[in-house]
Parts: sequence; C-alpha cells; structure tokens
Amino acid sequence: MKTIETACTYDCPDACALLVELDGEHARIHGNPAHPVTRGFVCRRIKRHLDRLSDPGRVTAPLVRNSGRWKEINWIEALDLAAGKLARAVSEHGAPSVLHLTSGGSLGIMKELVGHFFRSLGPVTTLAGGVCDETGVAAQALDFGDLAGHDFGDLANSRAIVLWGKNPAVTGIHLVPFLRQARARGTEIVLIDLLRTQTAAIADRYVNLAPGADGFLALAVLRRLYDGGRLDNQAVTRCENFSAFEKMITAKDMTAERLRDLAGVELSDIDYLAELYAQRRPLATLVGWGLQRRAQGGASVRCIDALGMLSGNVGIAGGGVSYNPRRRRGLDAACLVPRTGRTLAAPTFASDLSAASDPPICFAYINGANPVAQFADSRAVAGELSKIDFVVLADAFLTDTADCADLFLPVSLMLEDEYDAVGSFAHHYVARTRRALAPPAGVRDDVWIVAELARRLGHADPLLENPRAALDRMTARWFPDDRATIARNPVQLEVPFAERFATSSGKMRLIEEAPLEPTTDDEFPLFFLTPKRSGYEHSQISPEDQKQPPICRVNPGARGAASLDDGQFAKVVSPLGSLSVRLRFDPTLRPDICLVPTGGWLRLGRAPNALVSQQATDMGQGTAFYDQHVRLEPVN
Repeated sequence: MKTIETACTYDCPDACALLVELDGEHARIHGNPAHPVTRGFVCRRIKRHLDRLSDPGRVTAPLVRNSGRWKEINWIEALDLAAGKLARAVSEHGAPSVLHLTSGGSLGIMKELVGHFFRSLGPVTTLAGGVCDETGVAAQALDFGDLAGHDFGDLANSRAIVLWGKNPAVTGIHLVPFLRQARARGTEIVLIDLLRTQTAAIADRYVNLAPGADGFLALAVLRRLYDGGRLDNQAVTRCENFSAFEKMITAKDMTAERLRDLAGVELSDIDYLAELYAQRRPLATLVGWGLQRRAQGGASVRCIDALGMLSGNVGIAGGGVSYNPRRRRGLDAACLVPRTGRTLAAPTFASDLSAASDPPICFAYINGANPVAQFADSRAVAGELSKIDFVVLADAFLTDTADCADLFLPVSLMLEDEYDAVGSFAHHYVARTRRALAPPAGVRDDVWIVAELARRLGHADPLLENPRAALDRMTARWFPDDRATIARNPVQLEVPFAERFATSSGKMRLIEEAPLEPTTDDEFPLFFLTPKRSGYEHSQISPEDQKQPPICRVNPGARGAASLDDGQFAKVVSPLGSLSVRLRFDPTLRPDICLVPTGGWLRLGRAPNALVSQQATDMGQGTAFYDQHVRLEPVN
C-alpha cells in the first residue's frame, strides 16, 4: 500500500489536507490527521470524488462541434484550431474581443496561470464580481480596509459564538468539531438564520429572522446597546465616523420596535442578543455566504460588522467578525499580468455580453466554470454564449455550458494534477497538492493547455514554460520549508485589527445609512432560495441524480400551497419561466420562502437559476439570487 499526501482544491472553505491510499487498482481518500483543521475526516463530496474521476460520462478526448454534433479530434488539431481562432480574434478585432471566464472549479493556485496567459495577450475582457462572496468581501473591505478572519483555533478563546447565516454542517463541516469543543467548554453558541438548518443541532439558541432582515436585526441590537449606554467606549474611539452612525441609529424610524418588525423577530430575541454581545465577551461572529446574496447584502454585512465592533468584540482574541480571511493572502502575484481590460458584470452577465461592442466578443475561453448553470437567467446566458463566433470550454464533462461551445478540451481533475497549492477562505492553513492518481489517457491539465497555445502563438512566457517554478515563487511565503506539505500561512494575523485598521485613517468606517427594506410582490409572494447541496459541489451533479424533479420545501401555509399536497408534483414560477418540482411540506420554514437546492442542469429542465432575474447586489457586483420572487402552481 502506498499513501500520497495531497490536498483538496474544491470550492470549499475547508481546504483540507488529504491522504490517498493506493492498494493496487483501489484507492481510498482520507482526511490528513496532521492537518489542524482537517483532523482526519472528509465530507460527503470528497467521498464521492473517486466516482467522479471514473464517471463514464467523463470526456477523455478533444471534441469539435461539426454540424451541431460533437466530433472527436486529436490534441494537435484541437490546439491548432483554438490558437488559430484566438490569434485571428486578437489580430482582427483586438484583445478586448477575447473573453476569458473562470470561476471556482478549482481553487488551486496554479490555475492563476491560465488568466495570466490571456491577460498577457493584451486587455482581454474578463468577469467582474461573481456569484459567491463578492458582496461581503466589498463590505468588509470598506469597513475594515482589508479582509481578515480569526482562525478556527481562536474559538478556544471565545465565551460566545454567533453563527450569522452560517451553516457549517453543510458548507464547511470541519468547523463543526471546533464548535462542539467550544460548547463543551461552556461557550454559548447562537444560530441566526431564516432557516432552521442542520447547524441548529449544535446551537444553544436559534433566532429565526425574516428574509433579507439581517441588517435590521444587527441594528436593532445596536439600538438596544446604544439606549442602554452599553456601547464599548474604546471601540467608539476607534471608528472614524461614529457621529454619522449615531445620527442614523437614533433617527425616529430606527426604534427597536420598528427594527424588530423589519427583522421579523421578538423583542426578547433582541434583548437576548444585546446581552450576549455586551456581556459575553470575547464573542466571535462568523458570517455566512447566503445573507449577502441579496440586493442589500453588503449593507447587511456592514451592520453586522458595526455590531461586532461597537460591542467591543473586534481586535481581541476570541472575537472578530470573520467572513473571509483571503485565501490568497501572502501570495506573490507580482509575476502575473494584472487585469487591465474591460469587464462583464457577473450578476448581469447575459445583458453585458449582449451589449459588448467595439469590439463584440469574438472568442471565449471558459475554464473552471459552468456559467449557464451558475449565473442568473440561465437561458439568457446560454443564448448569448451561443452567439459568440468561437467558444472553447476546458472541462471534464459536457455541462450546460458545453452546449454553447464549439471546442471542448478535456482536463484533469483534483488528485490528477501533478502539483499545486491551496489556501483557505475560512481558516489560516495552506497545503500543497501532489498527483495521487494518473489522469485518464487523453486529458491534459489547464496550464499545459494554455502553455501550448502560447507556444503556437509564438508567445514566450517563462511562467508557462516552467509552471512549477512559478508556483514555488508565488507561494514562497507560504512554504519557507521546501519539504512542508502543510503550513500555517504566516501572513494571516492571529488577532486581526488589534492595533489599527487597514483604512487610510487607521480607524474603522461604520455604516451610515440603514439597508433598504426587501421588496414584496403580490403576484409572486415567495422568496426563492437555492441552498447548497451537502453531497455535491455546485453543478457537479450526475444526470442520473437529476432524473426526477428537485425537491421544493415550503411551509404548508405558504401562499399557493393550500391547494397542493405534500409529495405532489408542482411548478415554481417566476417572471422568467417555471421549474417542475416535487413538494415537501416543512412546518419549520417561514411561510414566505420556498427552497430548491442549487446546481441543477438547464438541459434537463432542473436549473433553478433559470428562474432568477439578473440583479446586482448593492456592492461588489455580487448576484442578488435571494431577492427573486416566485409562486407555486399545480401541474396542469
């Protein structure tokens, strides 16, 4: 038996270190017990990864579309074709006619070289914003001047932990043991969410709030603290604009009672949280990624930041408002070509792509992404991508986006790439990856592909000629010891903002205007929520598991549910169309929401994002997925 040390590059905050045991033709994946966070276990998604590698639907040879059908070709033909189309677009229309689109298909640092290659061709068109954490990132950067979070191990110093819209039981299970240990020590754990998620089982108290009301709840607690004279005086002096914040929080329409109504909670919940934040210091606030997928998501995060700060829980061990500590922190990116070209905004991608002119997009290269399934208004995205003269997709499976491509290049997957490194967007540890399994004959890794394109274009690039050296250079601060496979990122701060903030004044910037109230719609009375699946990463779902319509969970008292039965087939309808579902009544849900898990495919009629309109959040060019209104209808 042989054991390979490697790491997970899935789009997940845990960034686990893995052990792959090889015994003849059999392989098994375990969590590396030497990693302080992974601690020897893995999630359901990783347990399924070996099946993904050997999936019979995996593509192992380049494909070109010929009269509407895929035709297998060899790599020389495929690369010559791609390079020729790329060169023609640049020479005839300029670099902006080239679109490079990538996402979180792999969080390996080596993948940065793909974008570097395209940007080296000139000011190519790229994506701005995204479908993940961009709104909260922008909010915290505005407040604190930087992103920085406390490590999981710092929870040992906390007297209370608030999980604000965070469901680690599904979205990051390696936080759960730290929470259980904290609770066993007497640390109080509170879950604030509009859903009673699986994480409620490890919380001492659950606070259920209305959709989009996170900011109002934080302001209600702050108003209670302000009225009681319980704001932390030292924290107040560390804010550059407290007088403007004070004017907002004391306005006539900012009473605790009105804020309570907007938040959809009881006054007892507000009083409880006020007491917790004021008296149970140090208190750690861990913010999730769902609450900022709203039109006012950035303002909501800023309100939570203000609560953590003014209660005296920022800049101390065991405290903080942790959202994203920046997985690339400490990376040496000076060798990479920076982005200089025009951008298309992710939340309005289809509209922006349609409007792109002077020049229009003539060539698109997509890797690590499935925009048709991931972006809002899936049908419009597919329609606009299909209009581009030539689209290249580098992937392992014929996804919805493959239906819009002209050339498909099969790529290696996690455990098959020769070497890489990964950082976390939740904790402070980094890890190296190594090849544990040979990729199928006929597939190539992403960097090899663009290196071959560069060679065909006569584009000399030392980073692409020696990607291992490029990776070592970029991660030199992470791994000062060449032999280390796991390390604590030395650039991550143990206690962020203990002395000063990264703003120009060195002080925190507080929010000065309250969030806008969420809109309602009598014709479409339900908020459409698409939570993450526990067993699959985004749209990496096999067609076999999409044969039946997805489950739609609603309260039996939800508008439109009275004429329907539990287990019945129905339709979720938005202004953009409808989605066939099977109903599951859940009395624990609020009656104004409807849940369908994310990731279904458009081709199979299972894509929730086909119902979601193109709408940006208030900052960071995030996508306001959760402001979509829908209704329930019976199947005719």
